[in-house]
Amino acid sequence: MRNSYSPHKDRVPLKYARSMLQVAEAQGYSSADLLRSLQLSFNPMAAGADLNSLIDSRDYSQIYNRVMWLLQDESFGLGLQRRTPAGSFRMLCLFIIHCETLEQALQRASEFINFCRSLSDMHNTPKRPVERLSNGTAIYRFAQSAELVDTTQLHSELEASYTTARMMAIWRRFCQWLIGKPLDLLGVYLQIEGPDKGNYFEQLFGCEVYYGSEHNAFLIAEHNLDCPLIHTEESLRKFLRNAPYHLLVAQEDEDSSLLSQMKRIIGTDLSHEFPSVVAMAEQLHMSVRTLRRRLKDLDTTYQQFKDELRKEHACRWLNQPELKINAVSALLGFDEPSAFHRSFKKWTGMTPGEYRASRQPSALNQNQSPTNLSSVSTEGR
Repeated sequence: MRNSYSPHKDRVPLKYARSMLQVAEAQGYSSADLLRSLQLSFNPMAAGADLNSLIDSRDYSQIYNRVMWLLQDESFGLGLQRRTPAGSFRMLCLFIIHCETLEQALQRASEFINFCRSLSDMHNTPKRPVERLSNGTAIYRFAQSAELVDTTQLHSELEASYTTARMMAIWRRFCQWLIGKPLDLLGVYLQIEGPDKGNYFEQLFGCEVYYGSEHNAFLIAEHNLDCPLIHTEESLRKFLRNAPYHLLVAQEDEDSSLLSQMKRIIGTDLSHEFPSVVAMAEQLHMSVRTLRRRLKDLDTTYQQFKDELRKEHACRWLNQPELKINAVSALLGFDEPSAFHRSFKKWTGMTPGEYRASRQPSALNQNQSPTNLSSVSTEGR
């Protein structure tokens, strides 16, 4: 079965490799010398190169890791206030991967970041980064812009705001990976005053953006905080091999990818029969031959795509203890529970019961009383 984060099978657009090399050049390093040291079979900086052509993600990871080693900064070249020593992101991930819910992961991530910032005598991030409000929503606060972005490296307040927004978008993608589904935003708060052309920020987040706010923050539906983390240290290890690409890639590129289009066509109801490869090709306005060729370019097949989609939904539903395993089997469209058990063990190496037991959450803290965050929820409207 194809793993979505397998370094041997993923392909990365050439433009992302070039972008990383440009980060190195901006800091005074020679991209030509860097590429020679890596002994790659291609040159991302070549004139006339097709920036949308695909390269092996292992080559991209080599470039990324070398650039981050040169800069001694693992913050994706964003120009943040504090350099992020190599290995910090991996340690953060290991610190939170065994949390039961997204809320716990966000709280623990804040503790880790605050500890790291204290070593450099920097101000802490918000002591209460996650807050449940009284109307079924929740707020997740980021650090203040002045504490987050190194303005000495940037040319304007607007450029600093772009850096802040991109960092927030990267964190959103990481949260989505943790819970295995989209983190829909109800609103985004930014401290900057509204730019003349704010379309970039609305397109980046896909929701309304409130400017001139007290905090940089996400407004989300409260139930998102209770989403269980679906990954293990093993899947984390595979994810970290390609984390730069999967976190930096633009959301619009993800949404327009072939596999994303196919997922939207199938939808979230897997109890019905999957469309045939012929019907899928018709929906995508291409021939069956073209569809199979494009899937082959992604090192997968239509059957593998269907199995991977069922696996994703199975893991998500098994993390909902109110659903019996036989109900999950029915939701996935299996005629017999025994067929689901065989398939799930083939996908994960565990039976559905073993997987559920390994991810069984304890009772959530019911004593938390939501409070109104009027200073944020009304700011900048």
